Amino acid sequence: MSSIKNTLKEVANFGLTSGVMTCLGLMVGINAGVQSKVLVIGSVLTVAVADSLSDALGMHISEEAENIKPGKELWSATLVTFITKFSMGITFLFPLLILELSVAIIVNVVWGFLVILVLSYRISKDQKRRSMSVIFEHLAIAILVLVIAQLIGSWINSEL
Repeated sequence: MSSIKNTLKEVANFGLTSGVMTCLGLMVGINAGVQSKVLVIGSVLTVAVADSLSDALGMHISEEAENIKPGKELWSATLVTFITKFSMGITFLFPLLILELSVAIIVNVVWGFLVILVLSYRISKDQKRRSMSVIFEHLAIAILVLVIAQLIGSWINSEL
């Protein structure tokens, strides 16, 4: 596989994973803290834009500092990081807009875990590793992130 295809695959996996985990952590934490649908929607939209641009800039600067990739590959990585993370973040808005908050969060957690599962499966096949161990590892980390977000939100709620 060409260098640019490898780079784009890497940053797409990063953008999708980061988009899932950032949005899920944010939704679970805010819901545990204040249970406000408007706040969750506003936060997801804000993070879809701001964090996607931030990660794209971070990817750009990191790749540029390595001074290995040519300009076209560098800018492609930057753009793909933004597009994948932003697009992933936006998908979490649809359930929030049409469902009750508690149901939307469950739907979004299932959706996010499905994305992580599919990415993990693809990675395991590309690396010729056991699928279940890769999937378990990635989902365990995702669950840990959500448990921590839930605990932080609950702590904030108890302090308000």
